[in-house]
Amino acid sequence: MRGPGSNINSLSVASSVETNEEDEEMLRALAASMEGVKDSNIVASDNKDATTAEKEEESCSTKKPTYPPLPEEPKGDRSILCRVGLRLPDGRRVQRNFLKSDPIQLLWSFCYSQLEETGRPFRLTQAIPGAKSLDYDSKLSFGESGLAHSMISVAWE
Repeated sequence: MRGPGSNINSLSVASSVETNEEDEEMLRALAASMEGVKDSNIVASDNKDATTAEKEEESCSTKKPTYPPLPEEPKGDRSILCRVGLRLPDGRRVQRNFLKSDPIQLLWSFCYSQLEETGRPFRLTQAIPGAKSLDYDSKLSFGESGLAHSMISVAWE
């Protein structure tokens, strides 16, 4: 015979299973995005010439980026949330939930909060072959931009 508390236990087990499935899905996406990236990063960094590096250093020291304040991570109904994973330049991977209605500029705020070299400019790209860099000036939300439930690569400019 089931008691009144048994429904709560089955709900928490179902929620736990869904979270584990999401985590496994995110790990598979991470693994797929890492294939071949190491080689391309090495080639890209070797191709930079010295004058470009000097210009970047000058621009870094003169202006610090300002990003919108990052609100507390939302909790609640999965229908209004999206999880985004980031692969940072140092190899770390982090995840965060955003509201689907949040502007994608919050992604830059989150990246900035996770980076150790805070004065250095960075760019964001979806971790899929041939993806273009994301545009900070875009006025789209996570839901509208297609970034919901995706993996993003963070690279130094």
